Amino acid sequence: MRIQFWLLAIASVLLLVAPVRLGDLAGYDDAVYAHIAKAIVRSGDWVNIQSNGFPALEHPPGFVWMQAALFSVFGFSDFFAKLPSALSSVGTVLLVFWLARRLLDERAAVIAMLVMLATPYFIKYTSHGMTDVPFTFLFTAAVCAWVKAEDDGRWYAAASAVTAYALLTRGVVGFAVPLTLVLYRPRAWRPVAAAVVPVLAWYGYLWNLYGNFFWEVQANFLSDKISGGVTGVRRLTGAIEYAWMLAQSYWPWLPFLMAGVWVRDKRLRLLVIWSAVMYAACSVGGSRVLRYLLPAYPAFSIFAAVGLMKWVPERFLRVGVNCLAPLAVIVGAGIALFPPVSLHAEEIKPIAAAVKSVTGEKERFAFYDAGAARFDETGQIQWYGERTMWILTDAAGFENALAEPIAKVWVIDAATYERYFAVRSQVVARSGHLLCVKLT
Repeated sequence: MRIQFWLLAIASVLLLVAPVRLGDLAGYDDAVYAHIAKAIVRSGDWVNIQSNGFPALEHPPGFVWMQAALFSVFGFSDFFAKLPSALSSVGTVLLVFWLARRLLDERAAVIAMLVMLATPYFIKYTSHGMTDVPFTFLFTAAVCAWVKAEDDGRWYAAASAVTAYALLTRGVVGFAVPLTLVLYRPRAWRPVAAAVVPVLAWYGYLWNLYGNFFWEVQANFLSDKISGGVTGVRRLTGAIEYAWMLAQSYWPWLPFLMAGVWVRDKRLRLLVIWSAVMYAACSVGGSRVLRYLLPAYPAFSIFAAVGLMKWVPERFLRVGVNCLAPLAVIVGAGIALFPPVSLHAEEIKPIAAAVKSVTGEKERFAFYDAGAARFDETGQIQWYGERTMWILTDAAGFENALAEPIAKVWVIDAATYERYFAVRSQVVARSGHLLCVKLT
């Protein structure tokens, strides 16, 4: 099994890291985080982070610190914006092997590693510059350190440090990590309590800096995430909706995951707690997106390995792993050499370049796209155009802003251009349904 481990480790690098060298950034959340990280490097302020020239008070800075650290050394690029997620995905695959071997045996570890590496939904988000996969890695690392601390108490410090950074990366949702650890081993609560201190210090610093305005932003942000626009009976259906999303996406491993969950084995108690905490945390929220459940996927992969070992004859499993491990390297090498290129910003890049060419470094322009809250477009313009803007999302506010006007340069949709700008502006660039214009 040791050879299969190394083959799968090589395949994970080829499959999950190499392809992210190509492609660009999706608008929301990828480009938004990258823009914030770029602002950190340029301002030198790593605590009071900024987005679009205003304080970014919704999320703690753990993830953008990863990006900013890379930008500081290697410069700004789409690749380094996505690299923290890609590296975290490889680390997650390796930790799944370690944890499964610790809880079960080496055969289960290799199978769980293969399941994690061959989960399409997990692969999809390894190429995104978002918090989901890094948080998954930190969650898994904290669990592994917590298990390791059973043998050596010094690992409690590592578990505490990783948990602290998980909280700094994912904020309130990050509390699923210390909750999981404490439920598994209640008496060892002190390292978990210490892990909460850094994120509380960050919140306290910003509260001292911005006063009640900080708490207003936090309250609005949490209200949006918790309610998510969900009302009535649907507020009680979160668990069912996530089960349905898993039933649609967690293939080919879903039957084996279900079989593994029903196996009564005390060694799997940690995985049960881990999965239950994350599933409950996602189900009670109003924003129901399957990627929020990704931090439970390492536990799912070990459950799936247990199910495979229970229902698939041992000789078939052995032959399958022996064949699939080298095949994974071949497939990974092919994808690394000829990666599928995902382009999200083809329409926006010409607009961003035009904005940058006709505005000063600290000059704001105005953005209006038929009243839609297009934070994907605005995020990409901020990242690729390196400019800040006034974002207008309602007709009345737009007309008032144009009457002043609040900016000389505007990015607007084609219909708005024909109605309001055709006789009073110079077109700097047109791309897709958007135009960059300068008022005359």
